[in-house]
Amino acid sequence: MFSTIFAADAFDFSGVMTKSWKILLVIAFFVVLFIAITLIVDRINQKKGIDNSFSTRDLTYGAICIAIAYALSFIPVFSMPYGGSITIASTAPILLYGYYFGFRKGSIVSFVYMLLQLIQKPYIISPWSALLDYLLPYAALCTTGLFAFNRKKYDNVIQDGKCALKAHGNFLIGVALYFVIRYFSHTLAGVLFWSSGIDFMSWNGDLSGMAAWSYSLVYNGLFFVPDTLVAIIASLCLLASKSFNTFMASKRNTL
Repeated sequence: MFSTIFAADAFDFSGVMTKSWKILLVIAFFVVLFIAITLIVDRINQKKGIDNSFSTRDLTYGAICIAIAYALSFIPVFSMPYGGSITIASTAPILLYGYYFGFRKGSIVSFVYMLLQLIQKPYIISPWSALLDYLLPYAALCTTGLFAFNRKKYDNVIQDGKCALKAHGNFLIGVALYFVIRYFSHTLAGVLFWSSGIDFMSWNGDLSGMAAWSYSLVYNGLFFVPDTLVAIIASLCLLASKSFNTFMASKRNTL
């Protein structure tokens, strides 16, 4: 059954209504910008004495997280009429990877996941809709790496006999930043590109101004807020586990 769903949704570009070279140009610009940001963060980490090198193990874990996240994205619990769905914590593996492995490694994993989402039956009417609906929202998953796991802080919490979650406040900060970036990006895309011919709740016809903003905020909130909450709950369940923390912390150069 899963293979049937995958075949139906992946590599179907019938919804792309703009020149492919324009999309590739925007992707290229986004890649350059993404690399520049990564280099800046790398420089900051080097001054802090943080090792940014990759190991085969890091890449293997990243590939596993991408595979799990992508598979879960094909299993929607609820789908909205004009796109968007609530999944079974599909973003949690990417968010957790960035948190444990840091921004540089998390940014690469997020970028690969972003490209996979871009080929998962995309609906694109302009290069800018690709940017706001796919590139920016999914690249933002790496923000948890800006507030990465701190082994010393975790050890102190455990030694004090406190709940492991006490050591993971930074994870919630990273997720909050991801939420703001992605929610704003989807909302802006809704206002600019998806506010015509609407028949949803109390909104009808071609919307503009505050009507377009209110529609886009509500529409995107109805699937994105619960989808993010599911991912947060799933992540916190893992972060509360001492065995999970011990396993993850032993597999990377912790701070």
